[in-house]
Amino acid sequence: MEKQINKVGTFFLHVGEGITLGISAAVAGLSAGTIAVAEKIYDPLINSVSNLRKEFKKSFLYLLPFFLGLLLGALAALVGIQRGYKAAPFSLTGLFAGFILGSVPVAISECKKGQTKKEKIIHIVSFTWCFLLAAGLGIVTALTKFELGQYMNERAWWIYILIFFSGVIAAGACVIPGISGSMTLMVIGMYYPILNTYTGEASILHTGDAMFKVTGLVMALLLFLGAIVGVMLSSKFMRFMLEKHRVSTFYSILGLILGSLISMFINSSIYPLYPSIATWDYIVGGILFVAAAIGAFLLVTHVGKAKIEEEVTSALEIEEKEE
Repeated sequence: MEKQINKVGTFFLHVGEGITLGISAAVAGLSAGTIAVAEKIYDPLINSVSNLRKEFKKSFLYLLPFFLGLLLGALAALVGIQRGYKAAPFSLTGLFAGFILGSVPVAISECKKGQTKKEKIIHIVSFTWCFLLAAGLGIVTALTKFELGQYMNERAWWIYILIFFSGVIAAGACVIPGISGSMTLMVIGMYYPILNTYTGEASILHTGDAMFKVTGLVMALLLFLGAIVGVMLSSKFMRFMLEKHRVSTFYSILGLILGSLISMFINSSIYPLYPSIATWDYIVGGILFVAAAIGAFLLVTHVGKAKIEEEVTSALEIEEKEE
């Protein structure tokens, strides 16, 4: 009886942790990977995902409460974000951008100088390429006025392919500490079009068009399948990259974080709104930017200290056993 109570308690604890992961996954700039590290569930989650094929039942049962919580947290956050962006677009953008800036220490802590000239060049190239990619995507969509929302509403055939790969990219990014899955969707211009498809007055929930609902459900399924593929691939890829090319990988992550910071303020969603944004929205956005940056910085530095303490404790335990 006591074991059953403990199992039920553990299940709901994991659901609660999943909710925090869902919220962080939905909020652009917050990293679900960083939150998982802070809650000391990152390694078990990665291992369970990686071993899903080998030990399906055990891994599935462990992941189930996290998945349920993640869905609840993400849905609650997305509804709030959809309404908030209409009322105060710059305030929400400033909040998200602050989270991104505050997460920079995650990557910097691993960015050590190369021992040889070749290593230094690789690090510089990795950082520069990823910075230009992340910043360039947002700038290009803003300058070309490329509105994905229009093509989402028209259900262009290639949108379905893009939806699948958006799921792959966003879910894959969530696995990497310091990188936000929603942030990557925002950079490529898919965040708000996807959000508006499933929340708000123009969503599939409020339309009388049956075909629009069907295609919306198909897109949701593709997004879900893409997310599964993204998590599976990213888990294995990150394990390999961190084992073989750890420092270069974090230089790339740093480039993506800083580049996406530019794309947050210059993209097809926010850029056309600047002339019509109210003064109070700019002021509140600036305040939220600073507050979010400080909050995220304190979180990731706390995570870093916790990891160091764990490593020291593990090393002491090993020494005691050897003695």
